[in-house]
Amino acid sequence: MTIKQKNTTLVISFFGVLLLGYFLSISVTLSLKKNYDTLKTQEQIYSNIPKRLQILSQKERYYDSLLQHYQITETSLQNNLLKTIDRYAINHNIKIISFDEPHSVIQNGKKTNSYAFRVSGDFNAILGLAYQLEQRSKFGMIASLEFEKLKNYRTGQTTLEGAFVLQLVQ
Repeated sequence: MTIKQKNTTLVISFFGVLLLGYFLSISVTLSLKKNYDTLKTQEQIYSNIPKRLQILSQKERYYDSLLQHYQITETSLQNNLLKTIDRYAINHNIKIISFDEPHSVIQNGKKTNSYAFRVSGDFNAILGLAYQLEQRSKFGMIASLEFEKLKNYRTGQTTLEGAFVLQLVQ
């Protein structure tokens, strides 16, 4: 055997040993390291669970207090809305003319309920009702408020009516 053949045999056997060493030990070590890293990230995620649970329970208590403060009970939102409008109407001398069934639309995965109703009374009282519904009681947003001046020809009186459309996105 010549020196050249010995050197080529040595180089080929060296690469063979490297390849054999990679498949027998290094590849297993790399896969175990990858598994270790995923387990470490999962451990970090699971270590935050008690803190997240505590934050969620605090949020639940806060939202329950909001529901109690705004007097929203287990009854439907429509009943609570009508109760709020009626309470405001009694205090500010306006009259509820109509309260229609809610209209529901599902768009982009979000459900939007629209409540349409009409009231009659003073301009400032109707605007106050809009403010009460949108800002204080937080039922949703006023999508439309249309004023109409009507005249009763029998009595000769003119009245102002407000047509509301209140939207709530859930």
